[in-house]
Amino acid sequence: MNSKRKTRSDKFPLTLHPTGQYCKKINGKIRYFGKDKKKALEKYLAQATYLHGPQSLAQKISNGKITLKQLCDLYLHYQNSRVLVGNITAKHYTDSKYSLDRFMTFLGQGCRIENISTLDLQNYKRKLQSSYFASRDEYEQFLGKLFDQLNIGRRERLKEELAALR
Repeated sequence: MNSKRKTRSDKFPLTLHPTGQYCKKINGKIRYFGKDKKKALEKYLAQATYLHGPQSLAQKISNGKITLKQLCDLYLHYQNSRVLVGNITAKHYTDSKYSLDRFMTFLGQGCRIENISTLDLQNYKRKLQSSYFASRDEYEQFLGKLFDQLNIGRRERLKEELAALR
């Protein structure tokens, strides 16, 4: 059995500074996250990946030389911190990752952001539409059936409410 005692830092990653703000020493610098304990933790978790991560990626972004993969990774790190705080579900994160992987496969991971054109995005949209439905008519039929199914209970309720109004 592992009898390692949990320390305070294992339970809560921030320290209360004498100024009344919660802080953490990261790479030799003290970073402050606010006076409210819960909000400070949320702010820390939202920024943790960036603060603890490699600074070279931030430099590449500032130079405008970022690739699609780097941008997607940054976004997914941010979304992961939102999962940890409870702002979004793990399923939302997984769905986002799946969608981004498909998009990167289509355009290429090494594609530079500044080289992505409107035409590239339109072609991807067409690819998505064609992968689900053979034609626009098939798509419209699907939507019609879906809305009919969703509105079944609403039609009956509407009839009842109209009868009550008369």
